[in-house]
Amino acid sequence: MLKEAVQKGAFVKHCPCSPGSVPCGYFNLNLQSGCPFDCSYCILQAYLDDKDQGVFYTNWADLEAELRGFLAANRDVRIGTGELSDSLAFENVRPSARRLLELFRDFPGTVFEFKTKAVTVQSLLDVEDPPENIVVSWSLNPAPIIRGEERLTPSLDQRLQALAAIQAKGYAVGIHFDPLVLFSGWQEHYRELIRSLSRVVRPGRVAWWSLGALRFPRELKKHIFRRRGSQLFWGELIEGQDKKYRYFMPQRLELFAFIKDEIRAGISRHLPLYLCMEGTDTWKEILPGLPADEGAINGYLHAAALAAGKKPG
Repeated sequence: MLKEAVQKGAFVKHCPCSPGSVPCGYFNLNLQSGCPFDCSYCILQAYLDDKDQGVFYTNWADLEAELRGFLAANRDVRIGTGELSDSLAFENVRPSARRLLELFRDFPGTVFEFKTKAVTVQSLLDVEDPPENIVVSWSLNPAPIIRGEERLTPSLDQRLQALAAIQAKGYAVGIHFDPLVLFSGWQEHYRELIRSLSRVVRPGRVAWWSLGALRFPRELKKHIFRRRGSQLFWGELIEGQDKKYRYFMPQRLELFAFIKDEIRAGISRHLPLYLCMEGTDTWKEILPGLPADEGAINGYLHAAALAAGKKPG
């Protein structure tokens, strides 16, 4: 079910970060809410009254005016539409990707991201000359997690095919391993996922690659418990100071270190990795070469994205 509404609040918002976590300087552009996918860990189940209902804001003139004012006052902005909805999940029934792309063509110093699990990318493939500041990113997990925890989403193979097509068209691509999930045989399954990516991804086209361990607020727990067979409670989860359930710190460090090492050994040592919703100590342990500072992280990822989108020659 789809409906239209007027956005009465701000369109542009700083990406929310848990207390004690290091922010990365990202901004959200809230043009719609709701999602047709059925992911067990999705926070929208607790945040929205009807997650499956797509709500689309129609006051684009207000959006453009707010965006122009915001970008005039801020530099090195990274912004995307994947907070309250998947960026492309409704593209076949309510297309907006092409309009957004053309809007951000006017702001070449701003990096705009479509963040998705969907494969509805034809409107982006039909663009004759993709802007260098557009990133199309996929959230990925091993096939058993996709089948069991990310219901109604495209398969891993379908997502990789869409990523390959977007990359071949000339776009910068992003990868999000978020949430990383501990489950039986997780090392081999994530190793195989990274092997699959190594056959598709061109390292020079990767704008960024996030690593975020499973985390969820207590109000989401009841939604997960309703799902028989969910593997989300396989690891040792504790409630942190931000009132979110997370893996016990030694497990998180093992998880991050394993994934980082597999990516660097199997694809490239120079990919722009970053952590999502982790504190300073974790950053220093896992990514010691990148200061755990919002400005430094944002500057690094902004530069990496523009370099990845740059046309040859």
